[in-house]
Amino acid sequence: MLPEFSEYQPQELIPKDFPKRTETAALGGAVAKFSAREIDGKYVVGNTDAEHRERYLACCSLVSDLIAYCKRKRQLDASWTPSALHNRVTEGLKNSPQLSLTKGEFDWVVSELSLRMNWSVSSQS
Repeated sequence: MLPEFSEYQPQELIPKDFPKRTETAALGGAVAKFSAREIDGKYVVGNTDAEHRERYLACCSLVSDLIAYCKRKRQLDASWTPSALHNRVTEGLKNSPQLSLTKGEFDWVVSELSLRMNWSVSSQS
């Protein structure tokens, strides 16, 4: 099921700057190793293309929701500055137990939101 997008539409092709998740694992021993999963008889390191697209769509949905949130806040109270909104959103993302964003995804979401809102604030994660 695809999320609804009202404020921000995902691109047909995933942008090159959208981060790919990499698998991390602790593998002991002296011999070089790598972490992989077996999917349909093949070993896969990192995300599949379908998993990468799913993460991209989830992040686009989050950006869409955050744009709507920030616009709503500005309409209710014009004293909300871009910097204040940026700080509120980034702190909310950092402290949300429901979100499982990687650092790369977090940075991408904040960067996309800043770009779409025409904010000239630096992202600090």
